[in-house]
Amino acid sequence: MVFQKDFDDTISRFEKLEKRGSFYPMFLNLIEKGFRVEAFLFILSTWNFASFRYAMKEFDVNDFKNTIKQLDPHFNKFRNKDFKKINLDDYKKDIIYIFNILSKIKGIQATGSSKLIHLTVPSVFVMWDGYIRKHYNFKNGNAEDYFNLLKKMQKEFSNTKFLNKDRTFAKAIDQYNYVKITLPQLESKKRK
Repeated sequence: MVFQKDFDDTISRFEKLEKRGSFYPMFLNLIEKGFRVEAFLFILSTWNFASFRYAMKEFDVNDFKNTIKQLDPHFNKFRNKDFKKINLDDYKKDIIYIFNILSKIKGIQATGSSKLIHLTVPSVFVMWDGYIRKHYNFKNGNAEDYFNLLKKMQKEFSNTKFLNKDRTFAKAIDQYNYVKITLPQLESKKRK
């Protein structure tokens, strides 16, 4: 269980610690203006660079557009839903289906999938990375792990309040995890 003061303090530190955080409103703005694929490519090239850079030469944008379009009926089921209130079990098949489709695309994989899913429905989906998966003991990085991470985050943050119009609660959880888990791991790796 996460304590409110720790949550609030950690979220306030995110912007100071992660300069790429300023890109996030740009991703959302692109989507709002109808440039979803461009927003996806932007997030993949900045926040999923470690994987995406190796796939860029062969990345088929038209195929990607078609894949995203085919996922829209599944994504639409989450519109107007809220991370704290949604019964994830009711949507398990859709979450697993979406994740499986996106994670099979070279350059997107497990980490990029969570980012694209989040950008599509930021009020419901939390992002993850390899450090976060490992910390919460989700070793496979597959769709089942992602679904279980969402359930775990709902439970861990169930008593946490977040009232900020600049980002969703799901995004705030991502920022908390990033500051508490990912950044210390990256720093440790740098020192070695």
